[in-house]
Amino acid sequence: MFNKTDTELVRQLATGDEEAFCQLYARYWKKLFNFCLKFLNSYDLAENHAQDIFLKIWENREFLDPEKSFSSFLYTIARNRILNWLKHVARTESLKEKLISSYFDTPEHVPESSELLQEKEYLTILRNAVLRLPPRQRQVFCMSRNENMSHKEIASRLGLSVYTVSEYMSDSLKSIKRYVSRHSDIIFPLLTIILNLHRL
Repeated sequence: MFNKTDTELVRQLATGDEEAFCQLYARYWKKLFNFCLKFLNSYDLAENHAQDIFLKIWENREFLDPEKSFSSFLYTIARNRILNWLKHVARTESLKEKLISSYFDTPEHVPESSELLQEKEYLTILRNAVLRLPPRQRQVFCMSRNENMSHKEIASRLGLSVYTVSEYMSDSLKSIKRYVSRHSDIIFPLLTIILNLHRL
C-alpha cells in the first residue's frame, strides 16, 4: 500500500509534510496501540498513550533523525512513557485503594491530617463529577466502577450494545476529567486513578 520507506517519510515529516505523517500514523498506529495495550491492559489507556506519542512526534518533527529506525524510536518512546506512567501509578496505589473502598461513602469521622483532608477533597470532587453525569451515563459508569462489571456484562443487563456502553464510558470519563480540571489544582494523580480504574 505504501511505496515510500520510513526514512523517506521521516525526512518529509521533518519538513512538516502532513501526508508523510499520516502515512507513518497509518503504518504504525495499530502496532503501537497493541504494544501499549500489552502493558496497560486497557483499550482507553492504550489509545490515549498512542495518540499522545504521535502528537509528540508531530510537535517535535523537526528534530527527527531520518537515518535512525523510526519504529525503534517509536517503541522506545512508548516504553519509557509507559514505565514512567506505571511508576506514577505505583506511587498513588495507596490513594487508589482508598478511592475504591470509599467511592461513595466517605466516613463521617476522619482524622483531620493534611493527607486525609486531601483524600477527602479528591473523593468530594470525584463524587460531584459522577453525580453531574446524565442518568444513563452515571448508571453505566457506576456499574463499571462499583460492581466491577465489564462492558459486555453491562450491555447485557441494560439491553444495550457493547459499543453504546463503551461510548457512555468514554463520554463519562471525558466529562469527569473536564470537571476535575476545573475544580482541583491536583489534577494528574486523580485523572490517572480514574483512567486506571477503567474496566473493559
